Amino acid sequence: MPLSSTHAADLRRSMVIPACYATMTMLGVTISLLGPSLPALAARTQVTLPHAGALFTFFAVGSVIATLLVARLNDRPIRHLVLIGGALAMAAGHWLLAASNTFSQAGLAVTLSGLALSTVGTGPNAIIADLYRRRAGPALNALHIAAGVGAFLGPLALGAVLRLGGDYRTVYRAAALLMLAIAATWMLSRPPKPERTPQQEPISLKRLAPLLLVFALAVLYTGTETTIGGWLFTYARDAVRQDATAASLATSLLWLAILSGRLAAIRVLRRLSSVAMLRLCVAGAAVGLGIILSGQAWSPLFWLGVALTGFCFGPVFPTALALSSELAPQQAGAASSLVVASGSVGAMVLPWSAGALMPHLGIGGSIAAAFLPLSLMVLCLRAIGRRLR
Repeated sequence: MPLSSTHAADLRRSMVIPACYATMTMLGVTISLLGPSLPALAARTQVTLPHAGALFTFFAVGSVIATLLVARLNDRPIRHLVLIGGALAMAAGHWLLAASNTFSQAGLAVTLSGLALSTVGTGPNAIIADLYRRRAGPALNALHIAAGVGAFLGPLALGAVLRLGGDYRTVYRAAALLMLAIAATWMLSRPPKPERTPQQEPISLKRLAPLLLVFALAVLYTGTETTIGGWLFTYARDAVRQDATAASLATSLLWLAILSGRLAAIRVLRRLSSVAMLRLCVAGAAVGLGIILSGQAWSPLFWLGVALTGFCFGPVFPTALALSSELAPQQAGAASSLVVASGSVGAMVLPWSAGALMPHLGIGGSIAAAFLPLSLMVLCLRAIGRRLR
């Protein structure tokens, strides 16, 4: 009997890392689906496309709120329950969006999905950071490869459904069912308890001060990634004159390239510091963005630019997460939660701003505006590099 109990406990512990990867895969699906679904959502809810762009903001608002609420919970044993609740909330958000007929219903659904994203999404980062510690950089890049896989598969699945005569609702319903399965997996698993205890001194702003530049970097990066990833479908369709299926493939290519970048980073981070890696990635992304814009004249350049931009985007966020855990190793859960929250602020503002600029600058001008946050990221990295010397 004791052997049987031990075997069951070992089995439950062995489910933790697969559950982390499955969760991140579905987070990637969630992040990548909204942009390609936006034109059909706008038509179904009877609003203009720039107006529908506010859904990006609703999604990010939910993410920010949830991240701030669960930041400290990720350093406590209760994070297991947080993961279960977040998975169930995401399933509900997906199902509600598929059923939405008005813009207010869609707004409520994506806000719920945003709440769920940060509720269920920060836990795996904290668990992996706790498990791997000194190897957190490569480990977190590996974890975020799963998010890249999901982000690649989401638009690809949507394109396949569109070719068969369906629409985004089918994909969202399937995603809801998969999230229910992930919730069940977390219920059956037994994640490791954080080494940090509730009696530990609470995190103060003074102790987190060195992280402020990393938080600013997360704001700028995630806002830029969400802007390009969210509006790429529209840019491909309207500026590069691709059909809906090809535009969905362009979005999948971006996320496939992000996945490839994260795979490459696992090896490169053994030779480069986190800051050097981030500098290289930001520079490459700026070059890729310029090539994307050149694709309006010759479409092969568009596809090349998407691939380069995604490849350079790939390592940025997980490397920033690893940098935050390096700066605050005893508060890795809270630090990673605040990095995610900072990123959500960027995702709340920049994609909405791109949509607001669209009537004045066109979709090409809105995409080109991403050069500004990329430039500010360079300044952040210079300041971080000076502080770490």
